[in-house]
Amino acid sequence: MSLLTRLSLVNRLVVALLSIAVVIFGVVAITALKQELIPSTTAPQALVSATYAGSSPQIVADEVADPIEQAVRSVTGVTKVSSSSTTGSTSITVEWDYGLDNDKVLADIQNAINSVESTLPADVTTNVQQGSSDDIPVLQLAVASDLPLTKLGPLVDDRVVDKLEAVDGVRTVQVSGEDTTRIEITTKASQLEKYDLTVAGVTQSITDQLTALPAGTSYDGSSALTVEVGSAPDSVKSVAALPIATEKDGAKRLDQLATVKIASIERTSISRADGRPALGLAVLKSSDADAVAVSHAVNGLTPELTRDLGNNASFTTVFDQSPLIEESLHDLATEGGLGLGFAVLIILVFLLSVRSTVITAISIPLSLLIAMVGLWAADYSLNLFTLAALTIAVGRVVDDSIVVIENIKRRTGHTRRPSMDDIVAAVKEVGGAVTASTLTTVAVFLPVATVSGSTGELFRPFAVTVAIALTASLFVALTIVPLLAYWFMRGKKTAEAREEAASEAEHVTRLQRGYLPLLTFSLKHPVVVLGVAGAILAGTLGATSLLKTDFLGSFGDDRALLVTQTLPAGLRLEATAEKAAQVESELASNRDIKNYQATVGQPGSPNIVTYSITLNDTVDTDAATANLRSQLVESSDGGDIVVQPGSAAYSSNDLTVTLSGDDAATLRTASDELLGMVKQVPQLTDVTSNLSDERPLLRVAINRNRAAELGFTQGEIGAAVSTALQGSKAGSITLDNDTTDVFVRTHAPDATPKQIAALKLPVSQLQQQMAVDKATDALDARSDELSDQGDALSDRSDALTDKQKDLADRQKATGEEQQDKANAKAQDGKNDLLDSRDDAKDAVSKAKKALANAKKAPVPTPPKPPTTPDEAAALQFQIAQKQYLQELGAREGAIEQARAGVKQAESGVDQLDDQVKSTNEQLSDSAQQQAQSDAYSNESDQLSDEGDALQDEQKKLTDEQKDLADDQKDLQDLKARPIEVGDVAKVVTENAPSTVRREDGKQAVTITGTPGGTDLGAVNTALQAKVAEFTPPAGVQVVQGGASADQAKAFSQLGLAMGLAIVLVFIIMVATFKSLVQPLILLVAIPFAATGALGGLLVTGTPLGVPAMIGLLMLIGIVVTNAIVLIDLINHYRLRGEDPLTAIIDGARLRLRPIIMTAAATVFALLPMGLGITGAGGGFIGKPLAVVVIGGLVSSTLLTLLLVPTLYGLVARVAGKKARAQLAAAAPARAEEDTPTTIS
Repeated sequence: MSLLTRLSLVNRLVVALLSIAVVIFGVVAITALKQELIPSTTAPQALVSATYAGSSPQIVADEVADPIEQAVRSVTGVTKVSSSSTTGSTSITVEWDYGLDNDKVLADIQNAINSVESTLPADVTTNVQQGSSDDIPVLQLAVASDLPLTKLGPLVDDRVVDKLEAVDGVRTVQVSGEDTTRIEITTKASQLEKYDLTVAGVTQSITDQLTALPAGTSYDGSSALTVEVGSAPDSVKSVAALPIATEKDGAKRLDQLATVKIASIERTSISRADGRPALGLAVLKSSDADAVAVSHAVNGLTPELTRDLGNNASFTTVFDQSPLIEESLHDLATEGGLGLGFAVLIILVFLLSVRSTVITAISIPLSLLIAMVGLWAADYSLNLFTLAALTIAVGRVVDDSIVVIENIKRRTGHTRRPSMDDIVAAVKEVGGAVTASTLTTVAVFLPVATVSGSTGELFRPFAVTVAIALTASLFVALTIVPLLAYWFMRGKKTAEAREEAASEAEHVTRLQRGYLPLLTFSLKHPVVVLGVAGAILAGTLGATSLLKTDFLGSFGDDRALLVTQTLPAGLRLEATAEKAAQVESELASNRDIKNYQATVGQPGSPNIVTYSITLNDTVDTDAATANLRSQLVESSDGGDIVVQPGSAAYSSNDLTVTLSGDDAATLRTASDELLGMVKQVPQLTDVTSNLSDERPLLRVAINRNRAAELGFTQGEIGAAVSTALQGSKAGSITLDNDTTDVFVRTHAPDATPKQIAALKLPVSQLQQQMAVDKATDALDARSDELSDQGDALSDRSDALTDKQKDLADRQKATGEEQQDKANAKAQDGKNDLLDSRDDAKDAVSKAKKALANAKKAPVPTPPKPPTTPDEAAALQFQIAQKQYLQELGAREGAIEQARAGVKQAESGVDQLDDQVKSTNEQLSDSAQQQAQSDAYSNESDQLSDEGDALQDEQKKLTDEQKDLADDQKDLQDLKARPIEVGDVAKVVTENAPSTVRREDGKQAVTITGTPGGTDLGAVNTALQAKVAEFTPPAGVQVVQGGASADQAKAFSQLGLAMGLAIVLVFIIMVATFKSLVQPLILLVAIPFAATGALGGLLVTGTPLGVPAMIGLLMLIGIVVTNAIVLIDLINHYRLRGEDPLTAIIDGARLRLRPIIMTAAATVFALLPMGLGITGAGGGFIGKPLAVVVIGGLVSSTLLTLLLVPTLYGLVARVAGKKARAQLAAAAPARAEEDTPTTIS
């Protein structure tokens, strides 16, 4: 190291120029370093967002989240997968190990999702993004005006968002609370049915007419004209007037088929600022941007934006990182400046030399400027962690310079002006020890690289900053400080200086006079010293149970609060807004509150309200928070109220208990029971469960088999219902210079179960095919039937023809038979006439004979009246005779008649003969006509009627065949009858969870509580005891997590880092002292340093957290620093021939001042931070770290000055006795030689 000093002294001008360059680059670095609250970190996790519009949480979880979860769990390195599914969307968090290539893991996750996309519902959209600290808004604004939000939103998009995103460093501006409108077209089912139209057809027709179409370019000479076909509607009226073609009735206006109107899109959130409707603006910066610069630029732009908006517009700052960052950095810088002043004062008090003090003090800014350049080169930012590291380094970067300047002053103070050789010799004497001590301090930060998680990400820049600063301080101490000493240090007059130099070794200062008796006692009574040290160590270990513990502590803007109100599930957004108004009225009446913004609703959770609150600058934050919590809990009309500091966005101290299992009902019962028990834990506030309330759900329970028979899937039916209630996008048009979407729906969103059941489903392909097949089968059946009828008619026609032919044949045959019968009948008639004639002739002959006989008899006379019987007999005779005569006369008349009859018969016979003769001549014609008119007239008529009927049926068959042909022709235009949802499903009302959460494939419920006070460990212990009392049901697992789990992991890793640091320190010391024993002596001081560190925490009430653990890690390097310098000088005196006791006393006496100087300088440099004089926002890291280092330095300094010499003396005695015994045994003659004994 003396070589480096000599080079700097030889090249003084170069060193001076380099120093100036360091100053220049350091100042440039300060201005160039981006400022932010915490280091930019990228967590090893990704958020997979998926949307499935209109689906219930359970469906989203089962059909979307579950396949994605299974896919991403197979990615190498993934350690945990959790999801939260709400109505229409799911968020899946994928975590993996630190140290992996984030880009590669993200690509693997995307590939895994792509591999299962085909199994997801058709309209599911996914997005993968990795979160980082840059996703925390730099600035949150609320914009309000006299305009309605429907008008304000487009104005903000056009006049505000674009200008803000043009600001250098602004990545994006997120707008919330917008009331966006769209054109809604609600079709009329009756009209569509009347004109034989479908919703899909109407939608396509609308889509085709919403935009003008490019048709290429037309060239006219040297001119090129773009050809555009059609025009886009530019108003709601023009959309309503769009023509829709129908098949039979021409074109119809759209408003004849549907209602067309402007309507608000269903909002997912409502924003109000100080009770006034507003829009929320979240300004996010790019990863390489300066948060403070971005904030100032945006704030500087708001007056112009206010003028642009007009209409009494106003911007309210809800959250701003810049004041917090600036205040924190300013406070830390102030504390660092105070520490620097205290350190310089301490140096001045001890050195009693302004020049030496100035030379030493110069090392502080130079070291810090070099550290600034290092941060700039490493692309780190100036944040709470790096600035706290610089503040901590203020007390340490001067240590090396103090040791060097003190030794230079001591060695060269006797000269008027130190020579170059004097400077080099003085530096050489302490150079090795200074280098070793600095390297040990730097080395302890190397194991921080092994710390994973948020702890490693946050504190790695801290460790790098301290390491750079300390390394720079070593370089400054070995180069610039000797050069400045060479230039500016002046000694006393020569005689006086020589006298002082001669007596310096014997001179005992007042400080030494107070120290030497203690040192002498310790060396003489090592057992007492070790006993006291052991007792102190035991007491320290016993006191650890009294320590408070936490994780990172609370940091952020204490004047910012975040209140979350969770209302019962199932509330509409408007109802939630009404409940929120009650809380807003309480906020408005609270005098502690400066302003507030209420955001009602979150995507999928319209029942959650968040209030971003800014407190007045003068209020006591803790008291105001407690008062506000009690005020809201008492006045809240239902729901859970949780009040958190605004810093919850950066770090949370919440404790969690997670229950997981497969059965939802069992899980709900178990979580309700455990929630009640956890609420009994003292000091645990805001205990809530993320188990969502059940809310009413209209479930369309689909009969899958019936639906499948008709060609529908559950997804298709769901899409149809979604289209009916939510609508489908047909396109967009420009209205008032804003893009407005056009949606087509078939029903209003407030449909009842009955109305949903009556919704018409679009005809499925299978349904259409079934209808066509059915119609085809019917037509085929008709065709077959008509064909059969035709065949039957043909058969009947043939039969009729046969009958007619048969009739003709029979008529012909019958004519011949009739002719024979007629001849026979005529002959019979003739014979009968001849017989009648003969009978008549016989009768005439008999009558003639009877007449002749009668004529011969006398003619009786009429008798006299009888007087006697004889006369009576005679009279009777006469009467009989008279009757006879009368009869005779009658007979004669009969004879005459008979004669006439004979004559007539003979005439008839003649006529009959003539008739027979005529009949024989004309028999053929007369017989056929007689047969047709008589025998066959009926049959002929029947056949004729049958023929007429046959002709009618044939005509009817021909008409039916023509109709069949027409039907077959119209078959291609056949449309199936749409069915209703109720035909394939039942619409029922049931209760279902509003959110479904899973962890690693199992349903999970997390109970969260915020520890009150500052003792995270005590609250966690009480929580563990309460959880231990809970007996989970079978199948339910219980795991504690949250800040306690993070704390345990961080403590474990930091403990390992401390172990590695001790190993590294040991290796460096072995290399420095070329011994194994002496480094062990120095390591003994490490556990005793914890005495002061833990004592400091107990006295100040500071909890042991990660910052305090980092302080303990620093102590490992710090406590051995002074011991190294002490042991190095003792060894130096031993090598000069002094006995161990003398060397120990002289070395300790001469190193007393630099040891106390460095310790005091560090302590007083950290004192402002430890006391929190400025109340710095970065006190969450600086204060516990400073307390630990201050306490550890105090105890370790005392131990270094007493315990280390004591241990060194014991080891030297043992080594001396052993060496003398060996020498006596080997060479008694050499036993009297007085040679220095070294420890090996």
